[in-house]
Formats: sequence, structure tokens, C-alpha cells
Amino acid sequence: MFEQGRRVLKALQDKEADGDIELFYLDESGFSSGVSGRVNVIGLMNSQGAGYFHPVETTVTSATVAEAMAGFIQSRPDDKLTVVVMDNAPLHKKVVREGQADWLLGRVWVWFLPPYSPELNRIEVLWKKIKYEWLPWEAYASFEALRNALQDIFQNLGGKYQINFV
Repeated sequence: MFEQGRRVLKALQDKEADGDIELFYLDESGFSSGVSGRVNVIGLMNSQGAGYFHPVETTVTSATVAEAMAGFIQSRPDDKLTVVVMDNAPLHKKVVREGQADWLLGRVWVWFLPPYSPELNRIEVLWKKIKYEWLPWEAYASFEALRNALQDIFQNLGGKYQINFV
């Protein structure tokens, strides 16, 4: 199943490189400032580093993922099919069941990764970079500092903060 999924993902990446589709990777990650608070971020990012990020100060649920997807769909032009790659988390499955019909009207289609294959989800690289390279130690001093540092990273992704997937 993994190899078949890898081949399908490669075909989608080739379609993206040819300009036929937009390809975004979705996942969520949590960031904690220790005792003063936590920010959970639902993110969608493409291979060029463009993204849409939906921070929440609550638990990530299918409802918050649906909010993120609605914001993402509204933020992009619908002149081209967009494929969103997701893992098989139960909340992802639920939100797709509930929202896929509306998303298709916005020219957004979801493709699920094979089970247990986070290495195929490119946004995982972003979360690792943020947590282990880009967030300065000062960001952990307070909840406000953490929110501000994350906002800086998301606003400057593709500029000040670069990821190379080659």
C-alpha cells in the first residue's frame, strides 16, 4: 500500500510541476510555551512554501479542520483543481465526509495518504523546522511571544524561512 501511495503522490507532484493542479499538504501541530499556553495550528502548504495557517487555542477537532478548509478554499482562486493531501486521522476522515461535496464545488479534492506514512506528508518537514530550527528560545518565554513568533514564521514562509523539497 505504501509503494502504491508513493506512486500516486509522485503522479500528483508531476501534475503540479506541469501546472495542471495545485497540491497542498494538510496536517496540524501543537506548540506550547510551557505553563502559559498552547497554540494548535492547522496548516496547508505546497511544495513552493506557500501556505494557509489556521491557529487555534483549543483542541483540534473536525470542526476546526473544517474551519481551516473553508478559509483555505476562500483564500485561493478556483481556476485550477487543488488536491489536498491528508493523513488518515479519524478527524480528517470525518471532516472530509461532511465537507467534500462543498469542497468539490470550490475545485478542491482530497487524497488520503497510505496509513502510517507521515514521511510522504511534506508539511511534516515544516513542523520539524519550526520546532527545532526556527522558533527562537525567547518564543517559549510567554504565550504572547510564542504566538508572535509563529505568526512571523507563517507570514515569512518562502522568504525569510525556506524549505527545499528537492
